[in-house]
Amino acid sequence: MKRQLILAIFSVMLVFSMVAAGCAPKAPAELPEVLTLATMPPGMIVNAQGVGIADICTKYTPITIKVMPATNEMVWTPMILTGEVDIGVASSLPIRQAYLGSFVFEGIAQKAGVKSFPFRLIGGGSPLRVNFVVRGDDPAKTIADLKGRRVVSFKEGTHFDLYTKARLATVGLTLDDVIQVPAANPVESCRAVMEGRADAGDLAVGAPVATEAVAKVNARWLPVDSSPEAVSKLKEFCETAYVDTVPGGIFVGVPEPQTLMHMDVVFIAREDVSDAAVYELTKAIWENNAELLEKPGLFEWTQDKFLTTEPRLPYHPGAIKFYKKTGIWTKDMEDFQKAVLAEKP
Repeated sequence: MKRQLILAIFSVMLVFSMVAAGCAPKAPAELPEVLTLATMPPGMIVNAQGVGIADICTKYTPITIKVMPATNEMVWTPMILTGEVDIGVASSLPIRQAYLGSFVFEGIAQKAGVKSFPFRLIGGGSPLRVNFVVRGDDPAKTIADLKGRRVVSFKEGTHFDLYTKARLATVGLTLDDVIQVPAANPVESCRAVMEGRADAGDLAVGAPVATEAVAKVNARWLPVDSSPEAVSKLKEFCETAYVDTVPGGIFVGVPEPQTLMHMDVVFIAREDVSDAAVYELTKAIWENNAELLEKPGLFEWTQDKFLTTEPRLPYHPGAIKFYKKTGIWTKDMEDFQKAVLAEKP
């Protein structure tokens, strides 16, 4: 009896000592304690989305999500192979190209000794609406009006470069038809417009820096032609891009409905991140979707967008397991999964 009493007292003391030492509950053995999420630099909407998703997943799973901002997907994609990056929030175009080992990722993959990169979808998200932005008092009303003007350009081979070329192509223009003002990313691009160094630059509707641009120079976006011919030219540069109407009054700087270029943002994982971990991440953003939608830049990340066949990327088995449990994984999705897996080189 005395021995049992001593053991009980010792157990209580051990618990109190752990609490006093600030010991947090550890993740189960099959789950990693930490996952690194790669995203874009601060000030860009994709960064805000990545931070919000990380917050929800950290709060509602035993896994701590560490956010790693990077200049662009080309910088952090090779880190998928080294294990420095586990998951990411990114534009669909570079992830689709990385999955296929195409465009600039062909050379990146060759240097890494692989044919392509092992990305898997966790879920689809909201559209990324990167378009030409101008000052409110600028005379340009359409993209065609930018001919001969100062337009921000990006390093050849980057996806920002593709986005710019794609929109110019919708009106039959190229970079040779404008005066190029170099910038590293859309945040720098927007600042060039605000500071009067450029007449037009790239900026995503809804980006944190957009609020500043509208407040300072009454920034607005130029519409994109939605005709089949224009969209065809757009897709020659950006396979996953499409043109859609943005409702007026929802985003700062878009008071009236406007047709703009769209490209979906996706939540992805490395292929070998455990099924159990991805299941937990998927469950977290699904079951706490109302709270997710309240995060900056994430109000459009509704559950109905999680399953998508555009872009063409295969889902992670852990995500599929969760979607099957909820009853939304269909035979059509299973057929899609098989077809897109067969596309991988």
